[in-house]
Amino acid sequence: MSKPLTISKRQEDTDVPLYDVSEVSYLIELSIGTPGQPVKVAVDTGSSELWVDPLCQTSQSLSEVEECIANGIYEPSRSDTFEDLNSTNTIPYGIGVVQIEYVRDNIAFPHSTINLTDVQFGVATASRQLNEGIMGLSFGGNTPQADLGYNNIVDELYLQNATQSRAFSVALGSSDSDNDSVVIFGGIDTSKYAGPLRTLPILGPQNGEIIYRYWVQLNSIGTTVDGSSHTYDNSSLPVVLDTGSTFCSLPRAVVNGMMEDLDGQIDRQGQVLVDCSQVDNQDTFDFDFGNITIRIPYSQFVLQANSEVCVLGAIPDDQIALLGDSFLRSAYVVFDQNNMEVAMAPYTNCGQSEQRIPDEGVSGVQGACDSADNDGGGDSGDGDDNAGSRLTASMLGLLSACISVPVFVDLL
Repeated sequence: MSKPLTISKRQEDTDVPLYDVSEVSYLIELSIGTPGQPVKVAVDTGSSELWVDPLCQTSQSLSEVEECIANGIYEPSRSDTFEDLNSTNTIPYGIGVVQIEYVRDNIAFPHSTINLTDVQFGVATASRQLNEGIMGLSFGGNTPQADLGYNNIVDELYLQNATQSRAFSVALGSSDSDNDSVVIFGGIDTSKYAGPLRTLPILGPQNGEIIYRYWVQLNSIGTTVDGSSHTYDNSSLPVVLDTGSTFCSLPRAVVNGMMEDLDGQIDRQGQVLVDCSQVDNQDTFDFDFGNITIRIPYSQFVLQANSEVCVLGAIPDDQIALLGDSFLRSAYVVFDQNNMEVAMAPYTNCGQSEQRIPDEGVSGVQGACDSADNDGGGDSGDGDDNAGSRLTASMLGLLSACISVPVFVDLL
């Protein structure tokens, strides 16, 4: 899904670095073709396809054009391994649309030893309101849950033995940091969360769709102010986890409740404007999934648009509910297609301890961090903190089956 704002991110276990922008996007760097051409693309768990080369001239401002160009351009004619598949497609996003021509070429992750061959992806022939290419990490064409018709990047990593599962973990990092973001394909980093990972089943298609996304059941959203808590109306519903969206899209009743608690107001674009003093407020919004609660301080859920304007990290939408980056920065999330589940814990950062995702999944795997280390604001409110075994970075033999990729945060 696309994003009201733009952000960049990172990946590889494959551990890959991500990049973060306000317009905010989380970007991964790829090396495409032979010889390799460096290109950054936005990490998007809300869509399934990889494509590159947006038409930068259609960006809305000079800074966006410059940022778009700086992300790199793939030129098929310069690659010895390029193959034209003579097939096209149009991909609509929440904001923006792209027309692509399918090609096949080699793709490497510069921060790892991974070099995938004959990967199918799209090269843009026209685009609108999109400042970067997109790497979709939802379900690909080689699973019963998708109708893509070809293997996407998650499939190829698994089928070419770069990972041992169609699973990956995402840490976007807190809004206070621009260098903590990472995607680990096939692995997790226990030093990026506190407490045990709690699993949620991936729900079937929602809202009349026929394809699977990363839908999970949210029990409620509430707030805790000075130790007193209350729950918002209409906050029990399925939500999709979407790194490609800067904001959360939530029912109007929920956003109105948040707005009242922050004494905010909605502008003509549907964004909730709040006093910038809230960026220091440690009261919390509480997202309850039944077996885990992610508590996000107001300071992490309010975004500073400029020196004078701050906005709530949620917009009203009664058609679809999604949890975007304003939520995901406070959670460590494992997306596991093999076991059809999502695992979650409060995000924090106390170092680096990467390991492979076990075949049976990551339920109960204990984080290496204390909750006091937490710089992302999340807090696990439920569950047995002693559940699962503590895994440490000493298990280096497992790392050959996962790729850690840095994510770059792109702020316009």
